[in-house]
Amino acid sequence: MKVVIIGGTAGGAGVAARLRRLDENVEITIIEKNSYISWAGCALPYFAGGVIQDRDTLFLATKEMFYQRFRIEVLEGLRAVGIDRENKNVLVEDAILPTKNPRAIHYDKLVIATGAEAVVPAFARYRNDDGIFTMRSIEDAEGVRNYVKSHNVKSAVVVGGGFIGLEACENLRRLGLKITLVEKAPQVLTPVDPDIANYLHRELDQAGVTLKLGVGIRDIPVLKEEDKAEGSDGAELKVELENGEIINTQMVIMSLGIRPASSFVEKCGVELTSRGYVLVSDTMQTSDPNIFALGDVVTVQDVYEHRLGTIALAGPASKQARVLASNLLLNGADGQAESLEGNAAAHHYHGSLGVSIVRVLHLTAGAVGANRHLLRLQGYPEEQIGEVTVHTPHHVSWFEQALPVHLKVLFDKRSGLILGAQAVGEVSIDKNLEVIAALMQKNSTVYDMVEFESAYAPPFSAPRSPVNMAGSTAVNVVEGLEDSISCEQLQRLAPEKTVFLDVRTPEEYGAGSIPHFINAPLDSLREYLEDHPIDPNKQYVVTCQVGVRGHTAACLLHHAGVQHVMNLSGGYVSWVAHNYKLKNA
Repeated sequence: MKVVIIGGTAGGAGVAARLRRLDENVEITIIEKNSYISWAGCALPYFAGGVIQDRDTLFLATKEMFYQRFRIEVLEGLRAVGIDRENKNVLVEDAILPTKNPRAIHYDKLVIATGAEAVVPAFARYRNDDGIFTMRSIEDAEGVRNYVKSHNVKSAVVVGGGFIGLEACENLRRLGLKITLVEKAPQVLTPVDPDIANYLHRELDQAGVTLKLGVGIRDIPVLKEEDKAEGSDGAELKVELENGEIINTQMVIMSLGIRPASSFVEKCGVELTSRGYVLVSDTMQTSDPNIFALGDVVTVQDVYEHRLGTIALAGPASKQARVLASNLLLNGADGQAESLEGNAAAHHYHGSLGVSIVRVLHLTAGAVGANRHLLRLQGYPEEQIGEVTVHTPHHVSWFEQALPVHLKVLFDKRSGLILGAQAVGEVSIDKNLEVIAALMQKNSTVYDMVEFESAYAPPFSAPRSPVNMAGSTAVNVVEGLEDSISCEQLQRLAPEKTVFLDVRTPEEYGAGSIPHFINAPLDSLREYLEDHPIDPNKQYVVTCQVGVRGHTAACLLHHAGVQHVMNLSGGYVSWVAHNYKLKNA
């Protein structure tokens, strides 16, 4: 059997190596448009910024190694331009010097692992010589690195505030460049909710990065001589924003997202989504039983909603590679292959939670599962969405260098099912998100978060970890001991129908408070209620510094006869983060 794999990065190379381990006799060929295979795409911003110095460390394997170790042939510098399904041929041409007469490479089984390519507006394409770059290839990162040095670059505009854009900001800022980040959404890192994103806004703002949020770009013309202002540090480009603002700069990094590299598949009849992603079953088989696909070019199912989505991460691609390789060998090479659905021997990819994480200067932020915006888009009942935020040290507070973990969990108020989580802080963010991700894979509830056992010792954790604390707070909501309210929801409450109580100490309250909240310290709350009887016609909202004392106050009010009492999720700390105003915008 001859297997042809189009694409030699994480997914394609993973399939090839796995196939060889499973079967010594199958003939395997990789077609790759670049002059290299199996390289670390996630490392590109760090290579561009000089954190990774040696270009060779980006390569995980070579063409020569693949042949020597696996007897796998790698055809470099070729681009797939079509698929002849009837004759089982891939049509390819030279990636650098294409011709009108592509050559045919025969296959018995075909694997599409072409990944994705950067989304770039027409006005910004093919402009590396002008200082306009993407960050999708080693050549891109090397071009940025060399351009910064050769042009003595002192300023750059990063367009797009997703993972790549944030990593580009961090690495270029570490080189000393003056950075402006332009993002059309009202926040960076849209997988997290605005209150979590605000921690990143503050970190970037305080590091001198200028944030232009809620606005896109219109054009990037080269500056004319008469437009170059004195003291402009050699600016050669003019970034025109949709609101009419002009930013003069020396370099632009385009990180507006990706689209599937699937144009060569469109005419062959393999089923695609409206956005061009290849449709696969959970066996990684396409609508053609002889063709499989994986990685950034395919759709995958969301674990909970079973909706089709896309995950541009190397981790899911490597898991898909194991499933695909095993299933490909189940499908005979006699031309009579059928769908693997219902085949008891088939392996299955069970979808992705989309666990993601990014470092932004001193902070780390990440998410798993759904955020509030996604839950609303999916039609999840608003009244069933529970939300809790905890701000707790990553280890016991009395041990040295205790740093806060800001952890937010979304859950179903009725069942306690965990729907998603987001976190930001300097340390332990990966650990806490990975715990919640592992629980979510087993359809766990917030009760399981309470039961989870962390590895406790003073330098590492606390007897009750951030996951335990968030779980306990969520269980209080599920069991009706209190209701939680977010900062966003708080701002929509009618003051005339609500009693707002801040149960912090007078000193804390005096240092900063939330509008409409009256100071009623927890330790004297009973006395306060004697002088201010419960109003049965009003709802009550309590807050403290981080929410712990607020829970005690909510319980006290509940026992005192309050019918509806809400505890501000995350307390005053969440309010400050939610309402952070940019200084450098």
